[in-house]
Amino acid sequence: MSVIFSILKWLLIIAVALGVAIFAFIQLHPTFGGEPDAASLKKIQNSPHFNGKTFDNLEITNVEIRDGHNAEKPSILEWLSSVTNPPPGKQPAEPLPSEKIDAAKLQNNQFIWLGHSGLLFKMDNKFIVADPVFNRASPIFLGGAPFPMVHTPNVADLPGFIDIVVLSHDHYDHLDYQVMSEIKDRVGHFYVPLGVKAHLQRWGVENNKITEMDWYEQTQQDGLQFTLLPSRHFSGRSLRDRNRTLWGAWAIKSADFSLYFNGDSGYGKHFKEIGEKYGPFNLAFIENGAYNENWAQIHMFPEQSAQAAEEVKAKVVVPIHWAKFDLAYHNWKDPIERFTKAAADKSYQVATPKIGQTFDMNNLPQEKWWQSVQ
Repeated sequence: MSVIFSILKWLLIIAVALGVAIFAFIQLHPTFGGEPDAASLKKIQNSPHFNGKTFDNLEITNVEIRDGHNAEKPSILEWLSSVTNPPPGKQPAEPLPSEKIDAAKLQNNQFIWLGHSGLLFKMDNKFIVADPVFNRASPIFLGGAPFPMVHTPNVADLPGFIDIVVLSHDHYDHLDYQVMSEIKDRVGHFYVPLGVKAHLQRWGVENNKITEMDWYEQTQQDGLQFTLLPSRHFSGRSLRDRNRTLWGAWAIKSADFSLYFNGDSGYGKHFKEIGEKYGPFNLAFIENGAYNENWAQIHMFPEQSAQAAEEVKAKVVVPIHWAKFDLAYHNWKDPIERFTKAAADKSYQVATPKIGQTFDMNNLPQEKWWQSVQ
């Protein structure tokens, strides 16, 4: 019996030590972000979309739908197994075709998809980066590793000076602590939803370089107009900060071009409202990936993404949020194959650039490059 008690004692000690280590990691590591200062907190509390504790969507939204569909949901162990030992087709079996980025050659109204939701583009003679994530989309080593690519985008591919960074929300697949730490001294200004400023401040970004905004709020920088628009999603970087920061989409307009950057969103009434009030858009980047019936209110199925693009009145649409991370249960090609099929009868054109490929409205990439990948 003494041997059993000794084993149990050491198991308990190990469990407690592990728990303390995890708690300390979450509390102390900067990747989990910061707390808002007094000025930010006042703005958050004054937001009509803040209920006193957290931010709310425009319509009732559940992060996870707990109904009969849950019977089909894999367990955590099954999900981890599918990521570490994926079944055929869930992840690409070879490096994705991609192009080497040459940011110095980028001209006005030209765009480069960095994979997932990351973008690099130029408008009104300014280099703009949106949601750049080049590292693991997870604070821990389990899951979230980028797919291998022929030319993998990285921080060194970005311009020496980045005029503007826009962020849609604070999830790890959209806000990369390491990237922000590396580029903070190369960025002129950051535009972020309410509360996200605190993360950047903790990572060393100067306060006067950050503008945090509420839904429908607009600001100008020289010849560019930035409007933060609603999306149907949620936020958080740890176990105890869900919806403490805002999430959203961006309308970015110059004198000769209008762009819509979706961020993450479930399908909802906001798309039609955005199209009627802020459209039409020359180009829209629309979320199209990492969906599941259990997450149907916070991520769109491809058919919904195709409809949302129609409702925001986009002339050209690029489906994003796919082809970089394994964050759901579907096969990696499923999003783009379903989207292109659903968009076939829509009023807009679909562009399908490779990661790293430069394109503009006069040179829309439409190659089905994923079909040749195993």
